[in-house]
Amino acid sequence: MKKSKIFLILTAFLLINTLGAQSLPKTSFRLAKDGGPFSQTLYGNGIVDLVAKDSVLWVATGYGLSKAIYDEQTGTYQWTTFTSKDYIGKGGVSAMGYMDEQTFWIATAFDTLTAASDESLPAGSGLSYTRDGGKTWHHVPQPVDSVNEQNYAPTTTVIQNLTYDIAFVDSTIWIASFGGGLRRSDDMGQTWKVVTTDGKFFSSLNNLNHRVFSLLSVNDTALWVGSAEGISKSNDNGQTWQRFVFEKDNPHSITGNFVVALAWQKDANAVWAATIQAEDTAETRGVSVTYDGGKTWQRMLVDKDVFAHNFAFYGQDAYVATDKGLFWYSAAQDKWDSLTTIQDFESGNEIFQPEYYSVAVQEWGMHAFLWVGNSDGLAVRDLQNPAAPWKVIRSFVSTKIRKKPAVYAYPSPFSPSRHLYIRFEYDTDKHLDGPIKIYDFAMDPVAEIPIGDLKPKWDGKNSQGDQVASGVYFFRAKLDGKVTWGKIVIIN
Repeated sequence: MKKSKIFLILTAFLLINTLGAQSLPKTSFRLAKDGGPFSQTLYGNGIVDLVAKDSVLWVATGYGLSKAIYDEQTGTYQWTTFTSKDYIGKGGVSAMGYMDEQTFWIATAFDTLTAASDESLPAGSGLSYTRDGGKTWHHVPQPVDSVNEQNYAPTTTVIQNLTYDIAFVDSTIWIASFGGGLRRSDDMGQTWKVVTTDGKFFSSLNNLNHRVFSLLSVNDTALWVGSAEGISKSNDNGQTWQRFVFEKDNPHSITGNFVVALAWQKDANAVWAATIQAEDTAETRGVSVTYDGGKTWQRMLVDKDVFAHNFAFYGQDAYVATDKGLFWYSAAQDKWDSLTTIQDFESGNEIFQPEYYSVAVQEWGMHAFLWVGNSDGLAVRDLQNPAAPWKVIRSFVSTKIRKKPAVYAYPSPFSPSRHLYIRFEYDTDKHLDGPIKIYDFAMDPVAEIPIGDLKPKWDGKNSQGDQVASGVYFFRAKLDGKVTWGKIVIIN
């Protein structure tokens, strides 16, 4: 199964010991009381993962889970939100996937403050599954070992023991839980067994290969495992293993041993891996692809020095979500192309962040859609129409629901280094009369935000192009002849 490693709030998750310099972006999971005004729309703009099956799209975010079903009559998606109240697991969704046609699994995680280090660390809150599209859920606690375990180094806490990926081989559930390593369950999560792909005594602290981040099941037979020390493959559901690692003098090995994502391209019979540096200074960031079951690997996008997060495929074509934009490979033209920004001129929304974490192709019947997501929202376009524009979907409280003030700014507090822009939201049925004017606490003019084709935004700089100081700022907007005021808090 493919996975994204997304940065949702800004907490850096540093790997212990030798991988201390490498970080995984998917580290923060906020708690929410209920869906509220988001109950029938996208729930959260930090997109962790995307899973599409026929006309259904599941969207995992740091806040919770959203489900969209395509309505053939209206040509639009109908949204439903699920929170901890529904799926029972605490926090946001860290992984998800289909076990069979009806059984859909998610893993959940939350942030916790540790007394020892006085810092926020991610923790696993277990797994949940539904067989009826989310109407009812069954919960499984995060696997934790007894302190008296003698057969391997036990994982006795849920802290840094969160599930990053899920895969299924027949009725066996496999999870990649970092601190908890690679585990399997043959009884729907009631019991779990620790598995190592190298036959060594399990210890996630002392063995990089036991720190597992990505999983992939191919044709319900082959299981692929990505760790901090290469890729492992089993054709007999974990009884025996093959290992694929970076080799300095072999250009047909993977680019690096730190494997954060795996995906299968059915039409090309290819396995794609997001491979970055682990320990060897000769390792590089890039994408590694095998067309022969792992015997040889092709290295791609190495010259772009990308951190790949996720993959999706449309026939022979491939899409890669990376830290430097969305890359796609055209098999017909045998070339790569990329984009960094997405704009929706109909709604006026934009995706500001250039780093994309999740991507999925949704195909059924006569439909084919490309979905991409990052920490700034979700976007979709019709793959069957090359000229089709992007549609941007973002989570915010509509002014049709919260009518006052008529114009509001978010996020607030705003941090320029974290958010890039402040967005101004208002009813799209109404029109701004002139620019939005920004004032400081003394009501001295700071900046003016002009009207354009897209929603107005402010980067936190004054009219001279200098970043403004932390503090409280006010804005004045005129909407259909009526003046409205709002407040912005800036924290540098």
